[in-house]
Amino acid sequence: MISLSFPIRKRLLSSYQYVAAAENDIFIFFLLILDNLSTKILTPTLFFAADLYMDQDYKAHFKVHCAEIKEWEKIHVVGSLPVLGEWNPRKSFPLIKSDYEEDTFYAVVSVPGTVKEFQFRYLRVMYLDPSENSLCEPIMVLSKWETLNNPRSCLIGVESMDFIARENVIDEFGSYGGRKQISDGWILNDKESVVYFRIHGEALKFFAKSYQNREYRLKVEPFDVRYSEIDGEDVVSLPTPELPCFSNTDLSVLTRDDPIFGDQYFNGSVFRNDMDYLVFRTRTVNLQNLAFRIEFYHKEKRCALSYVLPSSMSGTHGATVSPVIGLSSAPVGHINVNYMIVKRSQYAEKNPEVDSMRETFGRYWRKRNRMLQIGHRGMGSSYTKSIDHRENTIFSLNEAARRGADYVELDVQLTKDLKTVVYHDFHLLVTVAGRDSPSSTPTAGGENKSLHEIAIKDLTLAQLKLLHFEHISRANGTAPDSPVTLSVTPSKNETDELHVPFPSLAQVLRNVDENVGLNIEIKYPMYMKDGSHECEGYFEQNKFVDIILAEVAENAGNRRIVFSCFEPDICTMITKKQHKYPVSFLVVGATNRYMPFQDIRSDCSKIAANFAAGCELLGVNFHSEELLNDRNPIEIAEKYGLVKFVWGDDLNSKDIQKHFKEEMNVDGLIFDRIGEDEVMKQNVFVVENHNRSSLFARSQHNSRSPSMSRRCMSVVE
Repeated sequence: MISLSFPIRKRLLSSYQYVAAAENDIFIFFLLILDNLSTKILTPTLFFAADLYMDQDYKAHFKVHCAEIKEWEKIHVVGSLPVLGEWNPRKSFPLIKSDYEEDTFYAVVSVPGTVKEFQFRYLRVMYLDPSENSLCEPIMVLSKWETLNNPRSCLIGVESMDFIARENVIDEFGSYGGRKQISDGWILNDKESVVYFRIHGEALKFFAKSYQNREYRLKVEPFDVRYSEIDGEDVVSLPTPELPCFSNTDLSVLTRDDPIFGDQYFNGSVFRNDMDYLVFRTRTVNLQNLAFRIEFYHKEKRCALSYVLPSSMSGTHGATVSPVIGLSSAPVGHINVNYMIVKRSQYAEKNPEVDSMRETFGRYWRKRNRMLQIGHRGMGSSYTKSIDHRENTIFSLNEAARRGADYVELDVQLTKDLKTVVYHDFHLLVTVAGRDSPSSTPTAGGENKSLHEIAIKDLTLAQLKLLHFEHISRANGTAPDSPVTLSVTPSKNETDELHVPFPSLAQVLRNVDENVGLNIEIKYPMYMKDGSHECEGYFEQNKFVDIILAEVAENAGNRRIVFSCFEPDICTMITKKQHKYPVSFLVVGATNRYMPFQDIRSDCSKIAANFAAGCELLGVNFHSEELLNDRNPIEIAEKYGLVKFVWGDDLNSKDIQKHFKEEMNVDGLIFDRIGEDEVMKQNVFVVENHNRSSLFARSQHNSRSPSMSRRCMSVVE
């Protein structure tokens, strides 16, 4: 005979309400078992009663405090259960605002009794009305969400009492497991756009003398052109829908100590020509009817207005000049505004995982004692340096991986027929055969051949595979001070396909060692300081980024991937189209070796670090040349928890590598000839996986009985 312990009896007796639906005689029989259990005679009855007990649903409570929530925002919960949307934010469960506890939201959901554990995250959302017609439903826009790599977890079978779980748990939005991380949401809807305004440089010019030589504060306010009008100096609001079609506009000031996006002051922020850099950001679900009012304040009083209308913005990326209207309703000057419009990826619906909140690596980085080594274009720059293996080929990337590279860096751009190719420079020299002149002596092959410059964007993939190319550095003969003779197009003797240039990004993702991480540099042309452009007439930014992201989503699997780009707006765009892969900003900084970019965000490493922090990028790829003269950018990066990579020719010196590792504590170095002068080592991820497998094998061998999970209840490690 077996007697149940008092706690178990008490637990079962207190659960009468969950089994009362059973036949009375069965229930009475079940109670008798509690005091005197016969395993031989009564076990089947006990199991039947236990099944009735276990079939009951749990009640899971969610209560979260969110101190920074806006008046128009709501809290939802998303998670692994169907009732929580199965990680789809658009199917997340809404919480109710508490009438008794400030900034606290709650909900109770039913969880099947068969569920042992579930995971979840909280998110802040707002609803915007496209106002296109009376049948149009409001659109949910993701404002903020919890982005630590591991979500919250509930071991509901262990944490529940009387089938009620988390009843007295109050979560703090964004904080769990002893850490806190909240990120801006990405674009969830086809009708949704994020509009960025950048005001910087010589943006203001006044020709009215009374407006000159003043310090102004600028504020940007969105409005729906269908519901507002101007009456003299004042803005008069007409009846509007219950919900607007746009969000509040927030601000990041890259030239100040705090670059994080936040609310604007009621009277704007100071802007001085060539001193301040302001970035404004607004979400909308009705771009064609959105306009912006730029308000000018002087000594706390509004003194002028300017308007930026959709009709004045040509395309999704560029600059517009708008008149500034004074108090007398007459033009007194003008303002130059750079703008960018980010749209949802056109391929997102084909890949549901793009929107899944199950896991995110957008801001995840595991700090290691060992500094990561990243192979530059694989084994290095082969067309300008004496390196045996052709850069940016499958062979070069795999060779770097074989020699122990933790990541390999590669360059991606698009061809005329919108195919991805891995190649660094925007232009090539193509061999062209011309007619022989009557007075000239024919060549041995009977042809006169010359080299002509052509952009990769103007060639199809088939043409890249068919024609003969030389590197752009051969335009004026052999590259200066370089003994390199390696051409872009392989010779007839080079038959190994792994050495062929222009592999697609998909080929790299499928054929490069899966243990090595990929630092995918997105090649997008920019204006240089001397006024020249790297490659004019390039692809529209949204379309360009969408094609690359779609190819990665389709072929990457579980690879470790970090995107990077010198064009800061491309970095911003990637973070607004997806959240799975992190982005690092490539910066040149102060340099005497290269022609710098016009964009000050890339020209100054301090502003680059502020930009990365404000846009919630993973980190910055700094140029070694500037850091060796000024380490302040490293300190800014550390202040905001940014990952620090370094690239540059200085890293060819082992002493310089040691300096960055020991003196500046950087996270990784991107350099040529990785592993050539060292004893062959293993990739850090291979070593970690091996150690993890060995530890697991030893624990399995030494364990005599299974142990409970060490995961904390209601939080994640």
